[in-house]
Amino acid sequence: MYNIDFNNINDEIVYKLFKVEGNESEALNDIYLELLELIGLENMLKIYKHFRGDKVDLPMRLYRPEFVADLAKPVVDRREIAKIARACGYSARVIEGLLNKRKKENEEE
Repeated sequence: MYNIDFNNINDEIVYKLFKVEGNESEALNDIYLELLELIGLENMLKIYKHFRGDKVDLPMRLYRPEFVADLAKPVVDRREIAKIARACGYSARVIEGLLNKRKKENEEE
């Protein structure tokens, strides 16, 4: 029998009380087990508390295309623009298209 004080409980206490340490593969849902292995217990629990119940969609690209276009804006050489775009996971065509669109919009104003 477990003596649980529901007035003073948190996920760390439950983790210790139910002796999850060493039994994570049996106790934790797959995604939390994977997060535990990647970032450790404390950070996994932070993510659990913040996002539990939410569906989290992680885009393929870390950076917004607008940010990459801002980086590439002062660059004149197309090869350098392509390097910037590729480094951030975009094609040069996408970034150049965004730059051209912005240029058109600025000309119309």
